[in-house]
Amino acid sequence: MDIWREIVGWAGSALLIISILQPTISRLRWLNLGASAMLMAYNLMLGSAPMVALNITLIAINCWYLFVYMRSARAARAEPVVAEGLSEASERPVSR
Repeated sequence: MDIWREIVGWAGSALLIISILQPTISRLRWLNLGASAMLMAYNLMLGSAPMVALNITLIAINCWYLFVYMRSARAARAEPVVAEGLSEASERPVSR
């Protein structure tokens, strides 16, 4: 069991370092989310409550920012469609 615990700890640490090296913030958040989950599992196995709490907080922060990022990306994709619809409507003559 100790070898698996160490593998999880080292893999989580490596993933954390890899996440910091990412060129885009969304990739950083996804990888950091995975690293925090692995390190939370590792610290649960060690019984380190402060580190578990830290990683739970980091997981929540990463999830929140990923949610915000996805919501704004979805809105940006929908915006041109709405703008085109508005411009077409403004060019039509109004019938009364």
